[in-house]
Amino acid sequence: MPSATSSGRDASSGGSARSREHNQGNQDRKYTPEQKAAVLRIRRCKATAFYDILDLEAVRSTCTEADIKKAYRKQSLLTHPDKNGHEHADEAFKMVSRAFGVLGDKEKREKYDRFGTDPDSRFESARAQASNPFAGFGGARAGGPGAGFGGGGMWEEEISPEEMFQRFFGGGFGGPFGGFDTGPQFVFNIGGNRGFRVHQMGGANPRRRPREADGQRPQTGWDTFISLLPILFLFIFPLLSNLFSSGEPHSAVPSMVFDAAVPPLTLHRTTPKLGVDYYVNPAEVEGWNDYKFRQLDKEAEVGFVRALRRRCDTEMRTKRDLIEQAQGWFYQDPDKMKIADEFEMTSCKRMDALGLSR
Repeated sequence: MPSATSSGRDASSGGSARSREHNQGNQDRKYTPEQKAAVLRIRRCKATAFYDILDLEAVRSTCTEADIKKAYRKQSLLTHPDKNGHEHADEAFKMVSRAFGVLGDKEKREKYDRFGTDPDSRFESARAQASNPFAGFGGARAGGPGAGFGGGGMWEEEISPEEMFQRFFGGGFGGPFGGFDTGPQFVFNIGGNRGFRVHQMGGANPRRRPREADGQRPQTGWDTFISLLPILFLFIFPLLSNLFSSGEPHSAVPSMVFDAAVPPLTLHRTTPKLGVDYYVNPAEVEGWNDYKFRQLDKEAEVGFVRALRRRCDTEMRTKRDLIEQAQGWFYQDPDKMKIADEFEMTSCKRMDALGLSR
């Protein structure tokens, strides 16, 4: 019969073994070559290269809402940590979710296409607030991918990558890809306990706060006006100044594609310095004067160079990774080295041909 001491020692060592197995659970997780390739490709992308992350860089100017949702479905299933045992799958999955959070929202995508930066950064929030003083009180957008993420604005609800995944695949959407409910709403009072409430728009049935005292006097029109004064001073006057200010507002950049026409992008244009061919939708530039077209040519060239340099960076990182994999720990793999040597860097070659620095 084993002693209490020996039994305790056995239990302790058995528990330690189980603990070690639990802490090292990732070592037996599996992944397919396709899942590994997806993780490595995504992690080579810059954090804000949202089209590249979703593998839509080649069609960024023509991809539709359905294309973005389809790309998210594919990349999220490839990188989800529950499906993919690669050590960096979690990081890749978060990058995919962040990319869809921006490109899947119509307003955020327009800002990203226009400025090329994260629309949720502090700089972009300040830019949006300056251009539209009522942006903080934005209502729910009907239809489109933006409806799937609430109404935006000051108190836009943040969701985790896992929650986004569950809502996308778990029936939280209305229909196959419809908008989902943003849940309980944020409620606050303006002007003490006078009862004026501001609700975040975009969800179902805002939650009302009960009166704090039964004897609270009824709200009058004067009370409401007094409560609204801060809003009038902060937002109405800047809006009026913008309305009466001179100058022509900046028009949105139309969709464009480079090198070859893709209907309906059939109107041919050429960039001013590099002479790169690009095409736009004639309906989007109808009535434009020569000045607007010259500005469009300049913006097209800047966008082309940015995209070309981004693809070249990706090609150089890929070639470097292939070479490192071919080196091995103890000897060089000739087959892998051949693949690395034959890897085509088309974007980098085009930059060299155009005389652009990498």
